[in-house]
Amino acid sequence: MLDELKNSVNNQIPESILNDYMMLKGLQAKKSTKYIATTELAMHSKIVQSDLSITSINYKKATTEMEKKFYSRISSTIVFEYLSDVNYLLGNKLTKELIKNNFTELAENAKQLNKEFSLFKKENLSTFKFIRNELGAHKSKKTEFLITSLFEVDDEKIMDLTADLIIINNKLFKLITNIYKAISEFHKINGIIKN
Repeated sequence: MLDELKNSVNNQIPESILNDYMMLKGLQAKKSTKYIATTELAMHSKIVQSDLSITSINYKKATTEMEKKFYSRISSTIVFEYLSDVNYLLGNKLTKELIKNNFTELAENAKQLNKEFSLFKKENLSTFKFIRNELGAHKSKKTEFLITSLFEVDDEKIMDLTADLIIINNKLFKLITNIYKAISEFHKINGIIKN
């Protein structure tokens, strides 16, 4: 079952990213910035979702403690970087774009979702930061510290938090789907994007 889930993630997400990329290239060809924040956030979050899904599935399949610690460290690094980016992409760029394009209700939804990401970040960033900086990137030159810290990592907690973030990200995908629907409806009525 895990292999089927992994294959599903590996097949669905890249296709979706390619669709977003085609939209981005189409906007660039028309020299339009009208929906750039939407497409950038869609691609960024889907790549992260794919990475987190794959690490989570591999974690569940892992048979040794070292493998589990490895996947939790990789996951921590991805989560840390994503939490540093998503606030700006969602709470700033996307929200401003939605307001500018008169999608006020969707902008409010984006603000609410950004609060959820911000709360998750506030409550958990220090955990991910420590693992990313000291263990994931192997920055410590003190080998004994690295070894003891490595085995003290609560990999179950990290992977549970990763699963929580995957769930929040699913809400983001629902929002992005609704934005794409609103864009489609707008252009059915108002015609294609002009240069």
